[in-house]
Amino acid sequence: MDHASLNLRIRIALISLTSLAAVSYIDWVTGYEFLLFVFYFIPVCICAWYLGRVSVLAMALLSGVVWFAVDYLSRHFYSSEIVRYWNSLTCFLAFAIIGLVLRRLRQSLREQLKARQELTGALEEISQANQEMRKLQGQLQVVCAWTKRIRVEGKWVPLDEFLGTHLHIPVSHGISPEALEEIAKSLK
Repeated sequence: MDHASLNLRIRIALISLTSLAAVSYIDWVTGYEFLLFVFYFIPVCICAWYLGRVSVLAMALLSGVVWFAVDYLSRHFYSSEIVRYWNSLTCFLAFAIIGLVLRRLRQSLREQLKARQELTGALEEISQANQEMRKLQGQLQVVCAWTKRIRVEGKWVPLDEFLGTHLHIPVSHGISPEALEEIAKSLK
């Protein structure tokens, strides 16, 4: 990883941590009566969009722990303390699931963009080949009766070269039964 990429990743991590600090402070100041749970998704989503899976899980865990701490510090009363732990676990799971789903969505978008670029390139190649075929079809092709060369743009080109270069058809050489018979007769 180069220095610029590492620098960017650090900045994104700091932005994510800053947003978590801001959300948790606002949550703590407003008390437990205002449910600010959804805003804890912001730092997780930032990590999911720009950083890797480990960062998403780490931020989801940190967001869950911070949510637990803010809930505890705001003196939210529960009938049983287990409810606080259950809610924190539920928050962590929600943060992690949404973060991982968003991470996969970002990855799918990148894959789709790459596939679209490859498709555009292939379509351009097909279009060029199609134009060349139409150009060749529109012209009368002159073939030498003796050398079997074809005239292309004023030059006499061997047929196999013409097929390979202009039509992109791979050519292999063999011997026809008639030629084989003629060779056998000439050897007798």
